[in-house]
Amino acid sequence: MLSHEDNQLLARVGPNTPGGQVVRQYWLPFLFSAELQGPDCPPIRVRLACEDLVAWRDTEGRVGLMQNACPHRGASMFFGRNEEGGLRCVYHGWKFDVTGECVDMPNEPAESNFKHKIQATGYPCVERNGVVWAYLGEANPAPPLPHMEWNMVPESHAYVSKRVQYSNWFQAMEGGIDSSHANFLHSMLNPERNAARRTDLGGGPALGFAYMARDKHPVFETLDEECGVVISARRTVDSTYYWRVNHYLMPFYTLFPPSGGDPPASGHAWVPIDDETTIVFHWTYHPLRSLTENERHSLSHGQNGQDGFHPGVNSLLPANSQPYGAWRPVQRAENDYLLNDEAQRTIRFSGIPGGWAQDSALQETMGAICNRPTEHLGTSDLGIIAARRYYLNAVKRYRDTGVAPPALDRPEAWYVRPAAAVLGQQEDWVSAMRSGWQARTGTTFVTV
Repeated sequence: MLSHEDNQLLARVGPNTPGGQVVRQYWLPFLFSAELQGPDCPPIRVRLACEDLVAWRDTEGRVGLMQNACPHRGASMFFGRNEEGGLRCVYHGWKFDVTGECVDMPNEPAESNFKHKIQATGYPCVERNGVVWAYLGEANPAPPLPHMEWNMVPESHAYVSKRVQYSNWFQAMEGGIDSSHANFLHSMLNPERNAARRTDLGGGPALGFAYMARDKHPVFETLDEECGVVISARRTVDSTYYWRVNHYLMPFYTLFPPSGGDPPASGHAWVPIDDETTIVFHWTYHPLRSLTENERHSLSHGQNGQDGFHPGVNSLLPANSQPYGAWRPVQRAENDYLLNDEAQRTIRFSGIPGGWAQDSALQETMGAICNRPTEHLGTSDLGIIAARRYYLNAVKRYRDTGVAPPALDRPEAWYVRPAAAVLGQQEDWVSAMRSGWQARTGTTFVTV
């Protein structure tokens, strides 16, 4: 049971909260590069960690991210003119560059130096492989981008999707490290269909799915690492153990292994829009090769008319100009996530179609911020408990002693992979699998 105080520390990410101050010290992915269509493109609304912002590309193609409210009278910079190296407020013409510096103040006398005294809040941004990252912290220079393999392989090797989820970021993240729910929420009613499942991407027979179907009560172990927690789920397979290794990485990343053949692996970034809304990045990538046309089609359109864990291109509502207005799912609370009662009776454990929608529905119905003090956690929740403890310890250390959050200047700490293996019952999973969860150039995933 978590205390009310600790639940608030987990959930709240505003600028003046302990958790918000920690999250801001890490780079936050928030846009696709393509959303800012070119130099001097129209600005777009952004909300990150409870702050209302606008993003744009200047004349040189650099990305700017600044406060939404003009420092003059508070008018929205979303309506600004993007021209000649800066964003100009249309109310009185004040103009700001990508650093937030006021570079023109045409309604003041030419001899005035007032513009040199005005600084809008502007945050540095970096683009890598089609994703825009922002740094909302105070370090100057900012720390390096984390070396997350999905964002470092060639763009042809990865597929990345995005969607809005209407729940707190941390409870959404907890679903990404909860291995035991896959035996239920994402399962078929026919045990043979579960055992015969292949990978979403046609990567060959997915023995891991069969092993998971045979043992619905995994035994969990965890290991604290440099910037997060390794979470292993052990299932009994005859006289051996099947181990699946997931990762929680600071502050909001989860990785989970593939199954079968040599398919890509996947993971999530659960980026807080605010305390009650999350932008979910989901990536699937292979370290050694480009994704095939069939793989990309499966990821972007699902299979047999149903999404997997990426929202399909037809699964989003028409775009609007609000923050992340192009990434709102069709399946949502107002339509019961398109629940199909007949499918729930006859085909699937859950009648909600689509893996991502199943997760989103259950996490959103826990409440915008779930009431953890009323929970009753079991042994299958050990990974969630360990991730909470790791994050809370980092927040409390920073709040109470000023000790920096983990691995800020160690980008290679994020250079890890999920893994899966069948081991003898006497083998130590850490010793046997550590090399498998370390990302190494020229190697692929360890999987079953």
